[in-house]
Amino acid sequence: MDMNELFYHHQMALIAAGQARRAGTPPPVFDLPGHYARRIDDYRARRGMPGYFVRPLRKGPPAASAA
Repeated sequence: MDMNELFYHHQMALIAAGQARRAGTPPPVFDLPGHYARRIDDYRARRGMPGYFVRPLRKGPPAASAA
């Protein structure tokens, strides 16, 4: 499964879990969103990819560039 498929299935699992929670349905025994999150992390680790595609925001003022 490629990264796009993993993201898709993870998102669908999150949506289904949210809908079940709103409907008052008891949560399933198997954590499907967590399963896909682990698969995404494993995929990234095998390929030497960082944990996030977007760098976290820096705190503080930006460094002044030397002109």
